[in-house]
Amino acid sequence: MLTNVRYILLTALRDWLFAALMIGIVASTLIAHMLGSTALIETQEMTLSYSSASARIVIIIGLIVFACFHIRNAFDTKEIDVFLSRPITRSNLVFSYWLGFATVALLLLIPTLGLIALEGLINKQGFFFWAVSLLIECWLMVAVALFASFTLKSAVTSVIASMGFYVLARLMGFFIATTKSAFVFEQQWLNAILIYALKLVSMIMPRLDFFAKGDWLIYGLKHADDLKLFTLQAAVFIPLLIFATIADFRRKQF
Repeated sequence: MLTNVRYILLTALRDWLFAALMIGIVASTLIAHMLGSTALIETQEMTLSYSSASARIVIIIGLIVFACFHIRNAFDTKEIDVFLSRPITRSNLVFSYWLGFATVALLLLIPTLGLIALEGLINKQGFFFWAVSLLIECWLMVAVALFASFTLKSAVTSVIASMGFYVLARLMGFFIATTKSAFVFEQQWLNAILIYALKLVSMIMPRLDFFAKGDWLIYGLKHADDLKLFTLQAAVFIPLLIFATIADFRRKQF
């Protein structure tokens, strides 16, 4: 298992993943500084909000692309067959992949947090919880990308499916808010169908809008329920996605 984790880390270094994402994060931070400097008031707060949000998107996209293409390349080059020829179960192999990508996420997050901290921390407690929730969000999206890359036969479709999942989960709070409006469609039966569909989807999908909220960096964690919302979701969805990936992988014939 640890051999596969080391192999994933070496692959990330070989593909210049860390360097490329750090360049992207630094570039997005510079852009955030330029945008924040245009604010008449609360310049530091605006800059911190922009830079944290852009760094979050860069890391998530980088992890999704790396994980999906790594797994599909392992299938195409028969690396999976080599791993299975060794005394390792399919369950352990899937978990080792998740652990490897989760380690990559941790290593990417450390310099990112240092870069954001250099901008000046407004609320240290809020920054701590923001960092923890961002790490857990990365681990959750790694599990999503792992499931997509094992179940789908193309790296491109795996990336699109994972990013679509991420966008939907991030905007779920906005979609739920629209259900309170009765003027989405003129026909009330269409509104009823929309409300029912959105509530059904929100029950089976994680709410990533509860993770790494930007206002935590400025005002801190206001309620203990905010902490429970993202920890409980991660405790449910990460094992569920890993088990689903294992179940699908066991059905495959090599």
